[in-house]
Amino acid sequence: MGLVWLVGCGRAPEAGTNAEKSAAASAVAPVFEDITAQAGMDFVHQLANGQLDNIMKSDGAGGTILDFDGDGFMDVYLANSGPVPVLSEAPPGTPRLPNALFRNRGDGTFENVTKAAGVEGWGFGTTAAAADYDNDGHTDLLVVNFGGLILYRNRGDGTFEDVTARAGLSSKLSGISATFFDADNDGRLDLFVANYLVFDPAIKPPAGANIPYPGPLSYEAEPNLLYRNRGDGTFEDVSEASGIRIPGHRGMSVTPLDYDLDGDQDLYVSNDGTANLLLANDGKGQFKDVGLECGVAVNQFGEAGGSMGAAVGDVNADGLPDLFVTRFGNASLYLNSPGGLFDDRIAASGLLSLSSQYTGWGGNFLDFDNDGDLDVFVANGDPHYLKGMLSLLLENQGRGTFTDAAGQGGPFFQRSLNLRGSGAFDFDNDGRMDLIATSLGDRAVLLRNRYAAPGHWLTLKLVGTRSNRDGFGAQVKVVAGTRTWQAEARCPTSYVFQQDPRLHFGLGAAATVDRIEIRWPSGQTQTIANPAVDRILRIEEP
Repeated sequence: MGLVWLVGCGRAPEAGTNAEKSAAASAVAPVFEDITAQAGMDFVHQLANGQLDNIMKSDGAGGTILDFDGDGFMDVYLANSGPVPVLSEAPPGTPRLPNALFRNRGDGTFENVTKAAGVEGWGFGTTAAAADYDNDGHTDLLVVNFGGLILYRNRGDGTFEDVTARAGLSSKLSGISATFFDADNDGRLDLFVANYLVFDPAIKPPAGANIPYPGPLSYEAEPNLLYRNRGDGTFEDVSEASGIRIPGHRGMSVTPLDYDLDGDQDLYVSNDGTANLLLANDGKGQFKDVGLECGVAVNQFGEAGGSMGAAVGDVNADGLPDLFVTRFGNASLYLNSPGGLFDDRIAASGLLSLSSQYTGWGGNFLDFDNDGDLDVFVANGDPHYLKGMLSLLLENQGRGTFTDAAGQGGPFFQRSLNLRGSGAFDFDNDGRMDLIATSLGDRAVLLRNRYAAPGHWLTLKLVGTRSNRDGFGAQVKVVAGTRTWQAEARCPTSYVFQQDPRLHFGLGAAATVDRIEIRWPSGQTQTIANPAVDRILRIEEP
C-alpha cells in the first residue's frame, strides 16, 4: 500500500476549559499576527526609480513556497524587479537588489541564504515556480523574468546550479507566470510559461486620459509557451504542436487543475483585458480551449476584465474543483458541476459586494479556522498609483457563501497596502494556515495564524514513484463519517505566487478519519485506513 510516514506532527491547540472560554478567545484574539520583523523576513521589493510609471512595473513581483532542503519546513523564495533599461529605468549605477531565498529554521524564524545557495537571480523578476523536474528527490527552482527564465537545479546540498541553457529554456519573452505539471502523464513534469506583452515606451495614454500609462490592449501580445520534459534534463518547446499557442492574449497567470476529473491536468490561463482560457487536456498533452463553452472565459456580467489569477478549491463541498478569479474589475467565483460546466456565482456568494471596490491581485483559498470549508484571502492594490488598499479575509459559511471576517483577522486588515502576490502555507507546521504577501516597492508581509480554537486538521505530503515525484495530478479524498473532502495535488500557482504544495484539510469537529483515498497520475489507487489526524503525513506511492 506504499509508505505512510509521520514527517511532522502537532495537534490543535487546547480549546480551553469550556466552550464559552474558547468562543470568547476566538472573538477577542486576532486570527493573524504580523511577524515579518521577528521572523527575519527582511525582503523589500525594488521599484527601480521609486515611481510607478509603466504597465510592466505595476505587475510587481511574487515568489514561491518550497522545501528546498527537505527538512519538512516550508521555505520562501521571493523574486525582485531590478533596474532594466527601457523597462524599468533607474539612476545610473543603481544596483539590483537580489532575489531572496529564506530558509525556514523551524523555530519561527527564517535565515536569508540567497548568496550561499547561488540564487540571486538577475534582471526584472516577476515570479518563481518550484518542483522536482528531474525526479531526483530535490525541489528545483524556476525564476520567471520579463526577458527570460532561470532554471536552478537543486544539488541537494543547499546549493543550486543554473542549468537554463543546458535545459533548453531559451525564452526571452516577458514571462509573468509559470507552472509545472505532467501534460502527458509520462511521470515527468512539463512546464507552461504565461507571457505578457511587448512593452514599447513610445506608446502613451490618449490625450486627456487620467491614467499614467496605457492599458494592456495598447501593446502587442506575447505567446505562451509549453515545454515538454524529455527526461534527460532538457525540455522541448511543443507550444505549436500541443495547441496551447492561441494568439491575441496577454497572460497574467496560469493555474493547473483537472477541471473535469478525467485523470489529466488541464490549464486555466488568466488574461489581461481579453477572455480567459481553459485549456482542456486530451490526456496525451494536446490542448483545446473550452473556456467559453465551459463558462469560465468571462465573468457573470459578460466582461473580459483584467484577470490576475485563479485559486482552485472545492468551496461548496460537492467534490468538484471550483475557481476564484481576481480581477481589475468584477471578480468571479466559478462553481463547477458534473461534466465540467461552470456557473459564476460571485454575486450570490457574497464575494462581489465585498470585493468590487478593490483591485484584487493575489487570491487564495485557505481554511484559516480549520472548520472544514475553504475561506478566501485577497491581496488588493492600486494598479496605477502608489497608494494602498485594504486586504480581504472572507469566511465561508459552509456552502460557498462568504462573510467579511476582516474584523477578526487582526490589525493587518486595517492597513492599506499596495499588495500583489500572496500565498497560504503552514510555515510552522502547527496545522494552521499562515499567509505571505508581496508589496509593490515595499516590504513583504508574513502573517502567522494564531486562531485560538481551530478544528482538527490533516496535511499530506505526497511522493510519487511511478508518477512524478511531487505527485502533481493526484486526486485525494479524505473520508470522515458522512463527510468527504476532495482536493488535487498541484503546483499551486496563482497571481505571481506559488503557495504550499502540500494538501491541507481542515476537519472541523472530526477527531478521526476513516480513510484517505488517492488516485495517482499513474492510474494506481491507494487507501490509507484510520490515519492519525492533527498530523502531517508523508505518503509514498506504491
